[in-house]
Amino acid sequence: MASVAVLALLLGVSACGSDDDKADPKPTKTTASPTPTTPVQPKGADGVTYEIQNWAAYADDPAVLAWKQAVEGVAGSTNARKVLPSMRQGLSKSVLRTYVASIKQAWKGDWHVNKVGDAKVQSVRTSGNQARMVVCVWNPTTVYYDKNNKPIGDPSRAELSTWARQKVTMRLTGGHWIMTAFKYSGKCPGGAPA
Repeated sequence: MASVAVLALLLGVSACGSDDDKADPKPTKTTASPTPTTPVQPKGADGVTYEIQNWAAYADDPAVLAWKQAVEGVAGSTNARKVLPSMRQGLSKSVLRTYVASIKQAWKGDWHVNKVGDAKVQSVRTSGNQARMVVCVWNPTTVYYDKNNKPIGDPSRAELSTWARQKVTMRLTGGHWIMTAFKYSGKCPGGAPA
């Protein structure tokens, strides 16, 4: 009698297992539509990277990428204490002269810039071989610092913790974009970068 009960119990468990297997739905094959991905923002080639806060909106704009590489070349040249090829290649002769004068002063004073600079693009208008851009740079990450890592000038200035507006002209020359003009023009809105 006990062996019959054990046998019935085993059959019952076995039957339950079979029923459960039959009740499990078979997975259905689904295909997800591909989602576009933003290219990864490249690091600076010369030890300084400008991180564009709104990169996703401008990742496919060659003038923006060229501006980023040019200013990274200027900043990298400042820290390297020599004019690097990325600086020379990304700037017109007149802009190169302007930046060289500034970074020579930095070399003389033993100044440097941060390894990461923050920027955001306000606008880009491209027409033919010319692009006009408005770019905002976060002053605390883009100004000169002395050997004690203190900002050059009065650190209590209100201007230090602001976005400086830079108006830039880029020109497509020989198949790549170069910076042909820039000027600082006021401030951009917004708080510290995230």
